[in-house]
Amino acid sequence: MSERRPFREVKLQWLRLLSCDANINDNAKCVALYIVTAHVNGHTEKAWPSYKTIAEATGKSVKSIQRAIRDLEEGGWLSVQRGNGVGHNTEYRPTDASILKASELREKTDKSVPLKPSEGGQICPERRSDESCKGSQICPPNKEKEINKKPNAREARTKPFPRRTIPVVVLPAGQTPQVEKWNAWLAEKTLPDLERFNLATSVNGSSGYQLPGRWPPEDGSDKEQDCLSYFLNRLPTIAHQSVSQTTYLEAA
Repeated sequence: MSERRPFREVKLQWLRLLSCDANINDNAKCVALYIVTAHVNGHTEKAWPSYKTIAEATGKSVKSIQRAIRDLEEGGWLSVQRGNGVGHNTEYRPTDASILKASELREKTDKSVPLKPSEGGQICPERRSDESCKGSQICPPNKEKEINKKPNAREARTKPFPRRTIPVVVLPAGQTPQVEKWNAWLAEKTLPDLERFNLATSVNGSSGYQLPGRWPPEDGSDKEQDCLSYFLNRLPTIAHQSVSQTTYLEAA
């Protein structure tokens, strides 16, 4: 059985499991997405937004928020400790059971198969000179050849990030949970939100975003690297701010 990880490490897996829960309606999923991404503290794993704050942020009524919180509590996603309303707001935190499920999903995605040499195969020996025999010295490196191979510094700075063909789908702007999950994923990668990218489009009169998928990719997957390349190649020019693509890759 997997160990329980800190919620900040399995937030995306938690949201993925919530989005697949058929017993939770879209209204409750939207409220949970806002609380988790905007208010849950990474260390205490608690949040204290008021009904009014959640309602104003999500564009829903206070009664809708109350129903959503009740559904999330009954569904085992949020633990709710209600306050008295006088200096003590209601406290929300993801349940231990839901965090444990997210930890198990994270462990599955983190598993990798180590490479092993073929049974009976030999290890490639170090390169030696043609004239050298067993026990002779290794050929010294050709320093002049190495110098000639060094790239020009100016070309290295101006060389664009390589692009590759990535399938693109149009996500309607009205799909609020998916849009907010993409923005949460971009924030974790220290990238701007969707509004800052030139991805807006219109299909049959409906506005949307050109994205590499309807949902953000899982951590450590091949699709994650494709999505990261997709956004890095479309970084907007922000006034008074110059950040190289290499910095974004290292931060990710």
